[in-house]
Amino acid sequence: MKKFKFFFIISLLFFSQCAKRGMPEGGPKDEDPPILITAIPEKNSINFKEKKIRLFFDEYIRLKDFRKQLVVSPPIEKSLYTISPQSGASKYIQIDINKTLPQNTTYVFNFGQSVVDNNEGNILPYFKYVFSTGDYIDSLKISGNIKNAFKRESDNFITALLYPVNDSYTDSIVYNNLPTYVGSTLDSTNFEISNLKKGKYLLIALNDFNNNYKFDPETEEIGFINKYIDVPSSNDISINLFKEELIFKSFKPFIETNNKISFGFKGNYEDVKIELLDSFSNNFKSTITKNKETDTLNYWFENIKYDSLRFVVKKNSKKDFFTVKYKEKEKDSLILIPSESGTLNLNDKFKLYSNIPITNVNSDFISLLNNDSVSLEFNSKIDKNKFDIIFDFEVLPNDKYILSLLPNAITDFLGSTNDTISYEFSTRSRSDYGTIKLKVQNERSYPIIVQLTDSQEKIVREKILYSIGDPCVFTNLSPAKYFIRTIIDENKNKKWDTGSFLKKIEPEKTFHFDEELDVRANWILEEKLIIN
Repeated sequence: MKKFKFFFIISLLFFSQCAKRGMPEGGPKDEDPPILITAIPEKNSINFKEKKIRLFFDEYIRLKDFRKQLVVSPPIEKSLYTISPQSGASKYIQIDINKTLPQNTTYVFNFGQSVVDNNEGNILPYFKYVFSTGDYIDSLKISGNIKNAFKRESDNFITALLYPVNDSYTDSIVYNNLPTYVGSTLDSTNFEISNLKKGKYLLIALNDFNNNYKFDPETEEIGFINKYIDVPSSNDISINLFKEELIFKSFKPFIETNNKISFGFKGNYEDVKIELLDSFSNNFKSTITKNKETDTLNYWFENIKYDSLRFVVKKNSKKDFFTVKYKEKEKDSLILIPSESGTLNLNDKFKLYSNIPITNVNSDFISLLNNDSVSLEFNSKIDKNKFDIIFDFEVLPNDKYILSLLPNAITDFLGSTNDTISYEFSTRSRSDYGTIKLKVQNERSYPIIVQLTDSQEKIVREKILYSIGDPCVFTNLSPAKYFIRTIIDENKNKKWDTGSFLKKIEPEKTFHFDEELDVRANWILEEKLIIN
């Protein structure tokens, strides 16, 4: 018996030591939002006369940005109620009401996405507490869907906002005031706003990036219904979300290089003029270009001596005046980059991209040879953006090309020219590509813009159909997955036009072909596209 006890003690010590050597494994990450377990008074209470509300949760929570998120409807002046705790963690939220509320009114404290668990920050989305000072809870609601007016995929958590149309209503309410009721699409395109009172309302949708329940045109997308909503309403509501075109505004310019002054801007830059107010010699030269990557207009000028330069930026009747003081900067040197360094697509044209505006291309100093060293005819031109040089020639499959430039072939705005340089590129066989043939049936007006896009919604090809029966064929497509977007070009300007909330203009209609088109080498896909 003693031997058994001794063995048992040794065994315990052994396992105890083994247990100390390992580290306890953590459980799975908590991804669940907090849960409301008790409300005092209960949610949806009627004949409410209390001055204090407590909402208890199953774990410690905190209120994140609740001052921006919280919407009380109908609105209660903020000085007449308090919410705690406003910082730190707690297992409950307390609402103190410092006034007697009007009778026969349903109140909703909508916390938006401000209630999060203290450890992981998991959001309890659009948590709300509802009560009524009358004998019943307002139970009317509206629902519908919100989609993007242009993009194939819609974003999640689009906010639906409802404003009563009464004596104090103006269109500017969406910029300056909080809505009376709030809903969200959460993780789908469908939305619902509940606990509504009968009446007439303005309904809008917002991609509310800063979560302040106000429309910020510079960063946010908006959608609206052209007619007011009468609640109750049995109609299916559909809203298209779009980004407005901003009014042009120019920012303070700066010297970027010795011969370039940059004017940042926002909005539509078409028809904008930048004029130098200072006078120089009659031979003074300048030109204006748009930066490809940023919202910047560049004012290029030849070498001159100056202490400062005065400019006026004009857009319609609007004028902005600026002064730029001289600052020594580096000089620009001509750099040419080929559009293709290896394979040229059979549908593409070879281009050279410049960092300085191009003023002349002299074809006498340029030669183009194919795989058999045969000289080929070509045309060259400077694109309207002034930076791209386009070479137009017959591109054949399974061929190789050498484009050679001698000095003085290309001259930039500053008078510089290229060094001797050559570019080699080749083409693939036609069997390496696929084709899409679309038969478009349309009950709407023409023209129709048909866009072929990739999985990131970047436009790969585009065709404009002007009448029934116009062919719509995309040839020489690299094997990949594609999507189709069509635009009803109502104003016939060959592009999609967005909308305007204040002008009550909706964006041009777009339609997306539901199926993903899987293009394979040496294949022809034939599809029927019905627009209705």
